[in-house]
Amino acid sequence: GEGALDRGLKIRTLVLPDRYIDHDKPEKQIAEAGLDAASIAAAALQALGRATRPALRA
Repeated sequence: GEGALDRGLKIRTLVLPDRYIDHDKPEKQIAEAGLDAASIAAAALQALGRATRPALRA
């Protein structure tokens, strides 16, 4: 039989970077690490080969 990985399943690991992240509010630290919702969505779209636009941040 054909396995799940044989049908084009795309996997991207998103992890904390191996560097010091300055002390700040947790949501700012997560964003700096690239693990906020906008960064995760951008990584998913990139894995799917879809163009991404820069997110508008308040």
